[in-house]
Amino acid sequence: MGNLLKKTGSSWQSGTAKNITFIVTKDCQLVCKYCYLVGKNEKERMTWEVAKAAIDYVLDREYDKNFAYKSVIWDFIGGEPFLEIDLIDKICDYIKQEMYRRNHHWFNSYRFSFSTNGINYASDRVQDFIKKNHTHLSIGITIDGTEIKHDLNRIYKGNDERGSYKDVVRNIPLWLEQFPNAGTKVTI
Repeated sequence: MGNLLKKTGSSWQSGTAKNITFIVTKDCQLVCKYCYLVGKNEKERMTWEVAKAAIDYVLDREYDKNFAYKSVIWDFIGGEPFLEIDLIDKICDYIKQEMYRRNHHWFNSYRFSFSTNGINYASDRVQDFIKKNHTHLSIGITIDGTEIKHDLNRIYKGNDERGSYKDVVRNIPLWLEQFPNAGTKVTI
């Protein structure tokens, strides 16, 4: 029968990175039937003040054993994180600036990581962000198999239950061109 699962290489920094997660919004274009986020809404989003305070807190803990990792992954999730690309851009600029200013050991060993539904991937603002930060990015686009299977669960807000597969797949070639070794998440 053979091995049905593809073996993948080790992840970036293979467990030597601290993972810091920002939930930047509870909003999303989709209402996936299995979504873990209960109470999606357009109002609950992270403010710049909260993000800045979190960054300062983390970077002030350089010698705390809980933060004494070789590297860091700044993870952005939601809802759909790319709905808050302007805030994310400001957060990432501040992180880079502060790591440099503080001569922090993470300055040359960090990643910005995203799990996105892929719908806004080709937008000008997201593409500008990617160009600006490309060498430090990890972006995964979620897609659930075939069009029929994907569209059964990953539907747009509203009453028409329109699936999102075609809008996601349209952005896959650009994503793979920019990140040829990228991975994705599939919900089964």
